[in-house]
Amino acid sequence: MRTLSEAALSLLLLHVEHVELPVDDSNRESHRELARAGLMVAVHTFSGGREQFYRFTREGWDFACALKSA
Repeated sequence: MRTLSEAALSLLLLHVEHVELPVDDSNRESHRELARAGLMVAVHTFSGGREQFYRFTREGWDFACALKSA
């Protein structure tokens, strides 16, 4: 896996604690970085539009939990 930015790593750890965090312009690029790394996927809804929230992939959840326990 490629190196993640500090902002993306911090966001990943926040997701372990809060599962679904709101996506807005302040964290959208970090979410996209996590998605490009295969750790999260964007979820789109009819009412909320594109990138309404992001969910962990199995690999992402395992990686985040390993980081948290380290």
